[in-house]
Amino acid sequence: MSTTSTTIADPLGTKLIIDGAATSAAELNVTGAAGTLYQCEIDNTLNKNPVYLKISDSATGATAGTTAPDWQFHVPSGTNITYVMPTGVPFAVGLSFWCVTSPSTLTATDANATTSPASDVVVKILCT
Repeated sequence: MSTTSTTIADPLGTKLIIDGAATSAAELNVTGAAGTLYQCEIDNTLNKNPVYLKISDSATGATAGTTAPDWQFHVPSGTNITYVMPTGVPFAVGLSFWCVTSPSTLTATDANATTSPASDVVVKILCT
């Protein structure tokens, strides 16, 4: 499923990135530039296993199973969690992200480092 990027008039953030079905296939440089990350909402209500949203400050080359994320967010099965960074977290290049069923970064450590969730996981990212 494709991602969308919407410019919003909000004092906290100016871009809302939405991916309706995040998988192990990285969405590359969804912000298009440097900025500040303020919020991530991850909806894992359709899955019976936990998932991990992994975000990298990179424009290209982010790959599940080989790229170490700059940020990682755990979401238990059957839940929708919002992580808020009140003062924001700056990123220098752009945001790339993927969603898998393992907290491990490398496939050599855990084969599930590249395993996509069984059902759709909706990811919403608020940033500048």
